[in-house]
Amino acid sequence: MKEITSFLKSRKWALIISILYVGTGTLAVCSAYGSDLLYGEWTLYALIVTFPVSILSFGCRYADPSIWPVLLIQFIMFLITFFILSLFIKSKPDN
Repeated sequence: MKEITSFLKSRKWALIISILYVGTGTLAVCSAYGSDLLYGEWTLYALIVTFPVSILSFGCRYADPSIWPVLLIQFIMFLITFFILSLFIKSKPDN
């Protein structure tokens, strides 16, 4: 467990960026229908900005309006985004 916490602490910025980017895409996909609670003009712009991580979930949501497959796909996209960003962004170790 200590290894996991040290891994996350050393990649704090990659985690924060991944949560914000994929979270915005998830919220936009879950608000894409007119009957959704947060539906608005902003969803189109958010989907365009988060296109790489939300295209699969949007296609799945377009075919079937269920939310659960979207959440599963977005969780997998979050993991992929986090590990790719963690290769490029590393925090300085605390001395």
